[in-house]
Amino acid sequence: MAARLDSFALTELAAKPEDAFRLAGLAMAEGRRIPGYGGDYYYYWIGDAAVVIRTRLNPDTGEEELLGMDTHGATDCQWACRVVRDVTPEGAGPLSRRVLVEKDGVDGLAVVDLVCAGVLPDLQEGGSIRLGMAGFPLRISYGSGESQNVVEAQQDTVLLQGVVTDAKVGETFLGMEPLTKFLSVTVSTAMGEVELCHPMDLVPEAQRDMVKPGAVVSALCVLSGDCAVGEYAGGVVFDEEKNLTALAAFFRDGGAERLRPLLRSDCACTFLENRQEGLENALALLAVVQGDLAAAGLNRTAKGVLSSAGARGRACLLLGGETGFAFLCRMELDSLGRVREIVMANDPEIEFEISPD
Repeated sequence: MAARLDSFALTELAAKPEDAFRLAGLAMAEGRRIPGYGGDYYYYWIGDAAVVIRTRLNPDTGEEELLGMDTHGATDCQWACRVVRDVTPEGAGPLSRRVLVEKDGVDGLAVVDLVCAGVLPDLQEGGSIRLGMAGFPLRISYGSGESQNVVEAQQDTVLLQGVVTDAKVGETFLGMEPLTKFLSVTVSTAMGEVELCHPMDLVPEAQRDMVKPGAVVSALCVLSGDCAVGEYAGGVVFDEEKNLTALAAFFRDGGAERLRPLLRSDCACTFLENRQEGLENALALLAVVQGDLAAAGLNRTAKGVLSSAGARGRACLLLGGETGFAFLCRMELDSLGRVREIVMANDPEIEFEISPD
């Protein structure tokens, strides 16, 4: 959703539909592929600016579908924050996510368009999240005095005020060809530092000498938060905890295709007496089970630990409703952390304990 090429003076790269498709094709051919749940991303650097292409596999044709484009800027700024709620607008693309976030101990909320959101196993309300932060100002002013450290969410933008800690000229280029220059300004806010990227033309003439460290900046911004940072820099991470988190999100919200990356091609899925082998058959069974459980009001999940003899300490996922849990789900993983088998049972002899939140 944050396709702000204008912030880098790069609007002409996608001025026409054919130009946008050409840029997307270049990113997919030469960019870095980042696998996610439900689709993949292609991160393509154009100097100090990045184009991020969203794609997903069409199960009918077996080909990648182009879903859309985001932009981001070169930044070391990161926010450690908490998801307040998902505010993705109706009609947004399958891999587009917008969230309202807060930081513990800080007044204020920020609405952030997420880049590479699909690398995360879940985006549940109240969950912690780390984001690489860039901002694309729609209006901005620089001055002196004391900053009020404002971070105030609007409908899809953020009003912020902070202190400039670094200011430099960013450059864009394709191959060896220089394209544009823009301002890249690091600003300290109450929620953390954010890299503001914008053309010099956005700054009033009388304020241009103030674009330097120590200045107070006030801006109305579109914020872009990159989820592919830290342990998720290379995309989806396969391990038992994250696999169970992704599975829990599936049983809560549906969308079996999100599980495709973590299942082996030869995986098996068993629900009571129904066993299906192979990726497509396993996904089909999971989709049916999730639909039936949701229709019965059994889409509540919790992580647990087995306490039965012989399986003590193994993690599991509990499925049920308001009155309790009806099914227990276990996973068998291979050496790479991908799922070899999923078993869902309601055996009353299996003992478990609910993991603390």
